[in-house]
Amino acid sequence: MEEKIPEQIQDPVSQPLGFKPKLPKWIIVLISVLILIIVSGIAAYLYKTSISPQNTQKAIEPTVIPTQTLNPTTNWKTYTNTKYNYTVDYPSDWSVSESDSQNGASFNPIDKPGYPNTSSAISVSTGKTLGNYVDSTLEEYAKIAGKEIQNYNSLASLKKITTTNGAVGYETTWMVQPMTVMGHPPTAGESESLPITYFEIPSNKTSLVRVTLDRKEDLATYEKMLTTIKIMTPLTPTPTVDEAAVLQYVIKKYIALKHNSNENSLTINVSKIEGNYAQGGVSDEGGGGMWFAVKEDGVWKLVWDGNGIIECSTFTLYPNFPTSMISECYDTAKQDVVKR
Repeated sequence: MEEKIPEQIQDPVSQPLGFKPKLPKWIIVLISVLILIIVSGIAAYLYKTSISPQNTQKAIEPTVIPTQTLNPTTNWKTYTNTKYNYTVDYPSDWSVSESDSQNGASFNPIDKPGYPNTSSAISVSTGKTLGNYVDSTLEEYAKIAGKEIQNYNSLASLKKITTTNGAVGYETTWMVQPMTVMGHPPTAGESESLPITYFEIPSNKTSLVRVTLDRKEDLATYEKMLTTIKIMTPLTPTPTVDEAAVLQYVIKKYIALKHNSNENSLTINVSKIEGNYAQGGVSDEGGGGMWFAVKEDGVWKLVWDGNGIIECSTFTLYPNFPTSMISECYDTAKQDVVKR
């Protein structure tokens, strides 16, 4: 009879497929923690390796091109007023016409000239101010300056303007009362004027520079022109000698001494001065005549005085005496009048 092996000690190899031995829970938890630690370590190593200097490529930053703000007046022309020492730029496709008095100029687009010819799109002028400007600031004056224009009743707007050169002005507009025409009352009420801007002339409290807009469609150009205004401080002029006054004094002395005349009876006129040469007239109670003088070593000297034609020998010492003053002389040797 075959001996029966107890079930609890049967060979595990002989166990049927699908058998899973049971492990204690604490072992399973321990294994899970170990696996998690190992995986985390590997991941950390791989990350560190991937960002090491030898494996890191420098990021390419986009090239930023700075935006350039173009000066809208770069290619403009410049009008210079030498009488009051200021300048203003204007578009290169505009024309400029200076006033006969040289107090300012008018500006017009070349393709749209003044209509009529005396009008202007924009004008700049220099003129006298109202008397009370002497005791007020430019801003205070600008608030009442429009009243110098007929029918400009009250200030409508006031704006401070600072040019690129640092000059300060005040742009104004005014409420304008329509004029009565041929005795008929106006059909409309007040309207706002186009702007007038006032700039101060250094060391001058009797005149101002005025920039006026005469055509509404050119407002944008007007505003740009205002920013280009330059008003220079006038240079202190070098004192000059009044040569005419010096000549009158010196020639009177010479003629009085030469002809034994009374100085107080002589009247000396200076008609022309060209460099170191001069001419004029002399008169007294008995008549008159001409005189010519030359400056040597800074001193005026009488060359000739009298009436009639001058002998050529007079100019022996002064061969460069201008022919514009004396064009001919009498040649004694030839007994004839010759051209110099």
